Amino acid sequence: MPRLDDVARAAGVSKATASRALSGADGVSPATRTKVQRVADELGFRASGAARRLATGLTRTIGVLTPSVDRWYFGSVLHGIAHAADLHEHDVLLYDLGAFGHGGHEKFERFMRRGEVDGLVTITWSLVGGDLTRLAELGIPVATVGEPTPHTRSFCLDDDAAGAQATEHLVQLGHTDLLHIASQTEVQPFDASSSDRRKRAFEAVSAEHGLRMRPVRTVPTTLEGAHAVALHFLDRPDRPTGIVAGTDEVALGVMLAAHQLGIRVPEELSVVGVDDVPSAAPFGLTTIRQDPAQHGEDVVAWIMGAMRSRGRRGGDASQPDRSHTGYAPELVVRASTAPPRP
Repeated sequence: MPRLDDVARAAGVSKATASRALSGADGVSPATRTKVQRVADELGFRASGAARRLATGLTRTIGVLTPSVDRWYFGSVLHGIAHAADLHEHDVLLYDLGAFGHGGHEKFERFMRRGEVDGLVTITWSLVGGDLTRLAELGIPVATVGEPTPHTRSFCLDDDAAGAQATEHLVQLGHTDLLHIASQTEVQPFDASSSDRRKRAFEAVSAEHGLRMRPVRTVPTTLEGAHAVALHFLDRPDRPTGIVAGTDEVALGVMLAAHQLGIRVPEELSVVGVDDVPSAAPFGLTTIRQDPAQHGEDVVAWIMGAMRSRGRRGGDASQPDRSHTGYAPELVVRASTAPPRP
């Protein structure tokens, strides 16, 4: 196997210059860096990760804490993070916290013991108190995706606007008897989850228009769970004419139950969801669109910028960025909503 000495000799530079060029450290001209990398490629030389860390202080790894990897939202965010990280020549170190974040702090402890990431992303999982203090000591950028939080930089859909937009759509169609079906909160701790914010917006719009206030129903955040519950509350004569579902999975479960009960959508029941999952379009579901993959790409871009900024300040992390980016929702009207029958 070729050694660093071989690369330096073939490129006509010192061993120290070759090391800086291959590790991405400063103090090397672009022309020299290109030449050394070309020679290294020709010889089949690969710089070790340990050497790169010693030279640059970077691991070229982004840590991600997530409560799930097989659900649409979490998977989409992870896809965006992985894509953007790859463009920046970074790897992703994933910690699956499990449902409701159970075991999250144990895995956080494992992450802290490794301490080998350039930045950390938590997906709908809040870091508070001592955890944040310890992360600050590591001097790495930390951000949350999926929930607004005052503790870290955060990125997520404007859930208040999404809930209001979905409800207002049915009101403008002429519906006066609406039901909100909320999805169960999956991750704690937060003062209010995305489900809570969408529910709050539904109630505010309903009150503004003087609508009948039916008790909000909360169902499992899966198509199967929502379908099982919907079979019971739709099979009665006093059902509402319009349903605002907390997520598309819940909305699709409601539509399936309505179909099995012989309730026509949208002639007898209008349904609107939130997310615009891939299956929403073929099922004709009216929904509120968001793009979690873009959120994941944006958080990586922020981490890279924060790393550059921190490098210019000599590693000073005394003033962490705790700003928030809220993404505007987009109403996508399809075949699942229509004016109520006279």
